[in-house]
Amino acid sequence: VIGAITLLWLVIKFAKDSVETGMQFDAAVSQIGATLGYTVDEINDKTSDASKNMEMLRGKAEEMGAATSFSATEAAEGLNILAMSGYSAEEACSMINDVLALAEAGSLGLADAAKYVAGAMKGFNDETKDSQYYADLMAKGATLAATDVNALGDAMSAGAATAASYSQSANSMTVSLLRLANQGTTGSEAATMLARAMADVYTATPAAQEALEKLNVSAFDDGKPREFGDVLEDINKALSGMSEEEALATKNAIFTTNGLKAFNQMMATSSEQVSAWTDALDNATGSAAAQSEMMNDNLTGDIKRFNRS
Repeated sequence: VIGAITLLWLVIKFAKDSVETGMQFDAAVSQIGATLGYTVDEINDKTSDASKNMEMLRGKAEEMGAATSFSATEAAEGLNILAMSGYSAEEACSMINDVLALAEAGSLGLADAAKYVAGAMKGFNDETKDSQYYADLMAKGATLAATDVNALGDAMSAGAATAASYSQSANSMTVSLLRLANQGTTGSEAATMLARAMADVYTATPAAQEALEKLNVSAFDDGKPREFGDVLEDINKALSGMSEEEALATKNAIFTTNGLKAFNQMMATSSEQVSAWTDALDNATGSAAAQSEMMNDNLTGDIKRFNRS
């Protein structure tokens, strides 16, 4: 009798959990429709683009829920973040695989991974680069210095627009963030410090410009911003021939407080290390997917996938 009661309880609990899971999934999918601005009438009209897009989004979320360590509901929430970032249903579906790979590689929530990838893509606005490129940069970069995917993704997405405004590439920005990370500055704090240092040299005050000219260092080449790391290296070399007092006065003339912190921290990394990081990031293609596979090639990953099925 006790065994029968236990079995009945398990059956009821399973049915209850299944209904709740289905309701959560439906709510997550509906949220995507709301984010995309679809009306109920449009979604119910099977001939409309909205209805077809919703079926595509639902199917993609279910596919990801069956094939990865994330549930279909979590996949739908990731798709919604991409939709909130201004991507179409088709674009979100094409990006979600890379977002999932980054999330698994960095043990992140899907919402955070989507936010980081979308933020970097929107910030740099480089049509030659896709979601895999940014996911790979974050995944690979996190293996190179004292940081992780969460902190690096936060910094990249927060600082991308500023870096792009000074014509800096995502690769170059990532190297700068790794230099800061190795000195203990990560996440949004790193993005803020890096943005301040860039502003100090690319939009220099009259006093800062005068100091740069005395060092014979220019932040521009034929009117185009030079690579930020190269500019800082040139400043550092020019300062090396000065007394400590003169060098400090010159740095204070060029940089604001946060900018100077960034400069000092970045200069603590050797040129050999910077070169090695640059080469590694240039060859980062496939890093997120490879790390995702590695993270799930164990019993824990098998259990997660079983529980999602």
